[in-house]
Parts: sequence; C-alpha cells; structure tokens
Amino acid sequence: MIVNCNECGKAIERSKPRAHNFCCMEHLRSWNARRFAAYNRTENPLNKRGGTIQNRMNQHKAKTNRGEGKTYRVFYGRAEHRVIAEAMLERALAPGEVVHHTDGNKRNNDPCNLEVLPSQSEHCKRHGFGHKRSEVMTNDHI
Repeated sequence: MIVNCNECGKAIERSKPRAHNFCCMEHLRSWNARRFAAYNRTENPLNKRGGTIQNRMNQHKAKTNRGEGKTYRVFYGRAEHRVIAEAMLERALAPGEVVHHTDGNKRNNDPCNLEVLPSQSEHCKRHGFGHKRSEVMTNDHI
C-alpha cells in the first residue's frame, strides 16, 4: 500500500500502514519532538499552574516540622544527619556505618551532637538494647 510521509509528504510503500507514517527515523523524531512540545505547552498537568509538582511542594511545606519530632529530617531524599556526618568526615559513609544522635533528639543535627558508629550492633550497645532495663539504668548513672 502506498502512503505519504507525515513529515515531508514523500510517497512510501508500507505493508501495514499506521495512523502516522514516516520515510525515515529523522522525520519520526522531529515529528515526535513537536508533538511532545505541544503536549507540554497545552495539556501536561505537571506544567499547569497548580499542577502535580506544585501540589507536591505544597504538601511538603504543610508537613514540614509538624508532629512530635519523631522522624528524621530529609535533605534532597537523604536523611539530613547522614549528609552532615559525611560533610564532617569529608567522605561518604561506608556501608553499615550508623550516625548516632548523642542527646537522643533526632532533629538535633548539630555536628557536635552526631557520632559515626561502625555498625548497628555498636549503635544498639549505646542505646542499651538487648539488656534488662535495670542494667541499663545502673550503667547510665555511673
């Protein structure tokens, strides 16, 4: 069957013609680029005022610093205390290294309050996990 290229109008033969036919990949790409540009200008909900990105930003602002401070702050998708610890060490944290808040406040990310521990088991020892409550209390008051 003979069809015309949507880009240049050249007659081409196709056994199974489609809604949009092209004589070469270059014409397909240029047509597709214009199609996406038009979609982004007119229909894409992400680019409209109050679109998905704006809604996500508004939700993030509404949730920031709310609650009882039981969660870690996030900095560009990473836990803020880990980013600060890496800056203190001037290197990336090794796999398994844990950042400990010495005062117990997860939101206090002052470098003086952060300590890098070699493993989770060392971190558990600092918190006294795995010991009876009375043993932990006596060790803390010594």
